[in-house]
Amino acid sequence: MNLYVQLPVRVEEKEYFLSKLPESIDAVFEIDITEATRAENIKKADIVFGNPPAELLEAAENLRWIQLHSVGFDKYQNLKSEAQLTNMKGFYAQPCAETAVGGVLALYRKMDWLGILRSRNEWVGQSLRMEMSLLRRKKVLILGTGSIAQACRKILSGFDCEIAFFGRSNPEARFRTPEEIIEGIGEFEVVINTLPGTEQTARFVSAEMIARMHPSAVFANVGRGSTVDEPALVQALLNGDIAGAVLDVTEQEPLPNDHPLWDCPNVILSQHSGGGYAEEFRDLIDVFLNNLHKFLAHEPLENIIDPQKGY
Repeated sequence: MNLYVQLPVRVEEKEYFLSKLPESIDAVFEIDITEATRAENIKKADIVFGNPPAELLEAAENLRWIQLHSVGFDKYQNLKSEAQLTNMKGFYAQPCAETAVGGVLALYRKMDWLGILRSRNEWVGQSLRMEMSLLRRKKVLILGTGSIAQACRKILSGFDCEIAFFGRSNPEARFRTPEEIIEGIGEFEVVINTLPGTEQTARFVSAEMIARMHPSAVFANVGRGSTVDEPALVQALLNGDIAGAVLDVTEQEPLPNDHPLWDCPNVILSQHSGGGYAEEFRDLIDVFLNNLHKFLAHEPLENIIDPQKGY
């Protein structure tokens, strides 16, 4: 059985991976082949682990299972393939939550500005103290109720934050519609977006929603860049209409050199690294191997998704 692996693993991770694969699996790693043979190798694959272009997957006549190495599957929403499709649901919840909350803390405690001062060898000290804020007991709105949202709640509970959720059907959610959010968003000092990128969530965080945010609000996005009206967010930041933003994702990635977000005040750009950590690939491999054992045993796979339905 042919396995195609599109994951930029290091030598030790590849060796670990190969040591755990059953003998019946013949693995080809993208890091070992040329771009010219990529399509040919994917076409022969029975299983793909990674996120190759959708058109290459559609041309794979023997393909039976695609294990994405991401939670998001935006670019596969129109995938035409009979293969089962699974994602990494829940895998990145903790690191993304730590990125969101850590970014808010960095802005509150002026860590971003202190980093700039350090690069200048400039001591300011006392004058910064009056500009700092505490996360303790802040009112936080979390957009979404999935695994990242729940991980955010767990961390924020340690700061005695008052937390409300948006979710269309989750019984825990205080807000069920964008209109309800627009009416109530002004009371929150922190807004954390964890929404996935779908047709239904495109520019969900609208210009009107941003305009209704509290002037002291910090907006954090660890969902998808497509869910935010980015020009409206940029304008709000430049005008000082909100206090700051922590953006792990942007509408265009990589962010162009001349994009105005680079020059917006009080912004942390974590460059879609929010889900990362040193053991990330090793843990991704373990998730894949667990699902591979189920696949070979003809058992139901974990985290099956229907890209047309968006979940």
